[in-house]
Amino acid sequence: MSAKPTVYLLCGFIGAGKTTFAQQLELRTGAVRITKDACLIRLIGHDATIPGYAESDRKIIELSREVAFQFVAQGIDVILDEGFWDKEERATMRRRIEGMGAEAVPYYLDAPIAVIRARVARRSADPPPDSFRISDELLDVYLAKWEPPGDDEDYVLAREIS
Repeated sequence: MSAKPTVYLLCGFIGAGKTTFAQQLELRTGAVRITKDACLIRLIGHDATIPGYAESDRKIIELSREVAFQFVAQGIDVILDEGFWDKEERATMRRRIEGMGAEAVPYYLDAPIAVIRARVARRSADPPPDSFRISDELLDVYLAKWEPPGDDEDYVLAREIS
């Protein structure tokens, strides 16, 4: 437990390697890892197209952040493995973390879209416990919503994980 807790925010698109990186970061730092998709899949299964998915996703995000901030209040480091697709959401989270007296360390996991498509296709064929089935069409819908971090954002560029 550190004097000033750290919250690692994992930003990246689907298939960029966030959860693999989060697992490695957990081993390296001892921080508590909270992987939103793993929690959501336990509740609704691997199909992100079911009715009510967006509402369930929003609720799991709220709950996982509530739990994360309880750890932070106790001085415990946390890894939030969510994706943080929206620039304003990243800025809001950073302000909230710093407002608690903790340190925000955003990691950006970047991967070429061809790599992402191959990983998502492979995972969707037989999803592991923490992944959704995502079609090419759904991936394209999600890509339209993705806001990668810009040069005006402070982040650590994580090395791509195979």
